[in-house]
Amino acid sequence: MTDDEKKTVTLLTRATCGSCARVWEQIRPVVAAKNATLERVDVDEDPELKMEFGDRVPVVLIDDEEFACWEVDNEELAAALER
Repeated sequence: MTDDEKKTVTLLTRATCGSCARVWEQIRPVVAAKNATLERVDVDEDPELKMEFGDRVPVVLIDDEEFACWEVDNEELAAALER
């Protein structure tokens, strides 16, 4: 897989979200095993994201498409990163 084909997983979070920290730790090994890029974005630092996602964090995006909200199934995430 070339860098151009590499998927990007974005976790939308906020500083006061305990579930966000848990999901970050949960998905890190899955994303790494699929050689994808993982980034974290605090919705409170972007007015548009804060308005769109509000208190729905954590939200997982794959290549900017919403994949999961609040809970993540590691097997489903791994399968989505294969596509």
